[in-house]
Amino acid sequence: MGDRDNRSERVSRLLLKHRAPLYGFIFSCLRNHSDSDDVLQDVALAVTQSIDALRNDEEFLPWSREIARRRVLAHFERSRRADAMPPELVDALYESSFRLETRVSLNERTIALRECLSDLSQHAQELIAKRYDGSVADVSDLASQIGRTRSATYGMLKRIRKALRDCVERKTRGLDGS
Repeated sequence: MGDRDNRSERVSRLLLKHRAPLYGFIFSCLRNHSDSDDVLQDVALAVTQSIDALRNDEEFLPWSREIARRRVLAHFERSRRADAMPPELVDALYESSFRLETRVSLNERTIALRECLSDLSQHAQELIAKRYDGSVADVSDLASQIGRTRSATYGMLKRIRKALRDCVERKTRGLDGS
């Protein structure tokens, strides 16, 4: 296995392990699943491109959360939305996300996500793998590979992510006593 394969496997493993807290932080700032998915994709790309700067895998979550914080602020700057969250509040959420305890453990969510991934069609599994393993530079490249428009590819990825999110929620709903 080459260095690129090792790096891709490392990134995929770390992103899968820490997706829930990263997404939770991003969503708490943006309050919109579509925007949160887009920012998480940007974070995944940034992580993939700079993974060699990470010396210790145990530091991945704080490191990637800082990347996410910067991407959230950049998203607000680009969108200039009237309902944009003040940077101070983003920073406060960033700090509190380190202390946030989830009712369902990350390990249980990871197991549920793996089960949900295996329930996807082969085509959906391949799309998700290509999008997040670093084998494509962006959604435009993925769209070219599968012969679809960029917009159609974004739509497919959005539906797959929603299906995964719903599946994980169903599988973990009973684990927290509710």
